Amino acid sequence: MTTFLSNVPFWVFPLFILLLVLGLRASKDRSVPTLLIYALPLLGILTMRNILALSPPLWVWAIAALGYGSGILLGMKWQRGWIIERGAKATRVKGEWITLTAMMVIFAAGFVNGFLSAVMPGLTQSALFAAAFAVITCLPSGQFLGRVITTLRTPVTQAS
Repeated sequence: MTTFLSNVPFWVFPLFILLLVLGLRASKDRSVPTLLIYALPLLGILTMRNILALSPPLWVWAIAALGYGSGILLGMKWQRGWIIERGAKATRVKGEWITLTAMMVIFAAGFVNGFLSAVMPGLTQSALFAAAFAVITCLPSGQFLGRVITTLRTPVTQAS
């Protein structure tokens, strides 16, 4: 176990803690800087980087696009029910557990991919693995962009 942990890059642990804290905060009604909502789709960059590292065949990118598009639609639907009000700089949202779940799925999938790439590289080079990885990571990544779209479409309420 110590060998396993010593081979994990140092930055993985602070990233895990940051994602965990952000996800737990999301479980409570809160006021969120709208800029943070706009930044969450950047997690998709991690997803795309990991898929690219798998050198998948072209058809896997089509599956990734379908997963991402489905995630966008889910994110748009969910965010409509979560927005309480949108101000000029902050958006009040209801607490939910999807944020934590999505961030942990993306993080865990990336971690497992890295681990399997080191111990079973043949597995991670298969098209089936790449397709499964694409679906598992693109669906939660896409829902963050869906949230942005819905937030952008929500009228800003004027402070009285």
